[in-house]
Amino acid sequence: MKIKVLTVVVASLILATALSAVEAIPANSTVFVGEMGGFGTYVMAAIQNKKVPLVIVSDKEKADFEIRGESESEKPGWARIIFTGQTRTNEQASINMVNIATGTVVFAYAANKMSTVHGKQSAAEACAKHLKNAMKKGG
Repeated sequence: MKIKVLTVVVASLILATALSAVEAIPANSTVFVGEMGGFGTYVMAAIQNKKVPLVIVSDKEKADFEIRGESESEKPGWARIIFTGQTRTNEQASINMVNIATGTVVFAYAANKMSTVHGKQSAAEACAKHLKNAMKKGG
């Protein structure tokens, strides 16, 4: 599983660089957020919390874009807890945003958060922050 997530993270970073100005994401576009093994809920909350100018819809048929991705949490082992007192998790997540009509990937981002207090929420907020910044730059 770790190799799969790492591969997706590296691929997303390469893709994000290549897509820097491929297609703009208009403000107030509709977006469907996939389940992503429960990570989708964190992404939706982060989009609203970070005030990303997108309209989240629950029906993929009514969306202009779809956000897909995956995440993985690494909880500290007993040795790390006993010897360092650390109970925080490490989070890896990657998302990509696809124009449903064209199939074009318009945004991709991978987050690697070490020792987070808020777990998946921290990774999702990093993704949302970078999505908002990409929208401001026009692509």
